[in-house]
Amino acid sequence: MLAFLNGDPDAVASPQKLRDLATWYREFAERTHNPVIWEARLRTAEELEVDAQVLESRALQVAEDAIG
Repeated sequence: MLAFLNGDPDAVASPQKLRDLATWYREFAERTHNPVIWEARLRTAEELEVDAQVLESRALQVAEDAIG
């Protein structure tokens, strides 16, 4: 399991790891017949995608600031 999911405050997730986890949640959602669980897993996947985008945006901003 990814360290940041275990509550390690020093662990940092990469955008790719978050997207991989989002893909897993989407695939896992398809295995349930319970609509509440299905919705929760898809919502989690969407949140992970947003988190990945935020991390990428921050990294881009830091890179742009470093350049000039």
